[in-house]
Amino acid sequence: MFFSFSAARDSGCTLTRGYPALRACFTALVSGISTVAAFGQILPSQGTTPSAPDEWLFGTGPSWYYRASPSPVPREVGFRKPTSEEAEVVRKAEALLAGSSGKAMALISGNEVVWAGFKPPASRSRLFMGFSMGKTVTALAVGKAICAGKLKLDSLAGDLLPELNATDLGAASVRDLLRMTSGTWEGNRDSTVWSREEREAVDSGRSNWLQFLATSKAGTAEKAVFGKRKPGSDFHYHSTAPLTLGLMLQAATGATYARWVEDEVLHAMGTSSPAIVGQDRKEYGQADGTVRMTFDDWVRFAVWVKESHTAPGCFGDYVRELSKVQVTDRAKTGRIGFLGYGYLTWIGTLPTPNSFWAVGYGGQRIAWNPSNGRILIVFSNVENYMDEVAKLYGEWAKIP
Repeated sequence: MFFSFSAARDSGCTLTRGYPALRACFTALVSGISTVAAFGQILPSQGTTPSAPDEWLFGTGPSWYYRASPSPVPREVGFRKPTSEEAEVVRKAEALLAGSSGKAMALISGNEVVWAGFKPPASRSRLFMGFSMGKTVTALAVGKAICAGKLKLDSLAGDLLPELNATDLGAASVRDLLRMTSGTWEGNRDSTVWSREEREAVDSGRSNWLQFLATSKAGTAEKAVFGKRKPGSDFHYHSTAPLTLGLMLQAATGATYARWVEDEVLHAMGTSSPAIVGQDRKEYGQADGTVRMTFDDWVRFAVWVKESHTAPGCFGDYVRELSKVQVTDRAKTGRIGFLGYGYLTWIGTLPTPNSFWAVGYGGQRIAWNPSNGRILIVFSNVENYMDEVAKLYGEWAKIP
């Protein structure tokens, strides 16, 4: 077992916080947590179950991450009391939050929060790391670039990033990457695609995310029965696709990934507080899941996506495609309880087959029901009660 100081930095644990804080970070990261390189595990877990300790879930990330400003026009968050029919689901949500590793939950109907609950140290104003819910943020940022005429679904990675032309990854299109069908190395079992040493090189500034993809195993194709696996066929969920899309956004728009997300997603959705978007020291975005926002701003995000799904025009059309099944490999999508995969977004559960989900490591979830605008948000420490979350959302989503 090893203790990764790059992991500690990413979780908000730094040497400058003093020995007691560092000791607490160390204890949280190694007590019952697997970070064993031989098993291909970089992110924390409890046994084989994905885990997001408080030091990760509420951490602010390293100093070189981008600090995004609030929107010039913040969106108002509405609140109302539950109806008698909703009150029974709220009661079950309260019990699930109290009896699980959940730290924060909300039930939303349309544009209004019907119920929200928190367990210390969570609160409405505290920053929450979305983990891979940030992949859906990246997908939305890509949609904005497509609708602005700066990117196309058939744009190839190698055309925008010449550094990738010598790799198999260079042949993957935006559509392939959004669908997680680049054909490249499947990655570690926690979906990361770097080793401890490669991450240390990026964190120290000796490398960056573009150099990493151009020179690492992540850019190489998996072997198939008849040679190399081609883009556009097999689904494999890993960090390569969103990392590449973040770099393509930067090349296509002329803005860093973080600033494009700030302008086209965070400000568009109406954030009211500063947010944090991951990037390396050269300002190449870590687009696979490093977005941190307050709970209220995650609510704003959820409502904005719901509204975008019903909006006319290019971006509305794109969000509707994002939320449709693009990949039907149930053997793989079903491993974490979903019926399919869209654009960096999971599609459908058995209780709610028409829903779509932003999913983050360790038990972070946002669920949308397009038919009636009912939304569920969950932040957690351990991803060990997601079947119960899906069942709860099934009850919430079926209310007219």
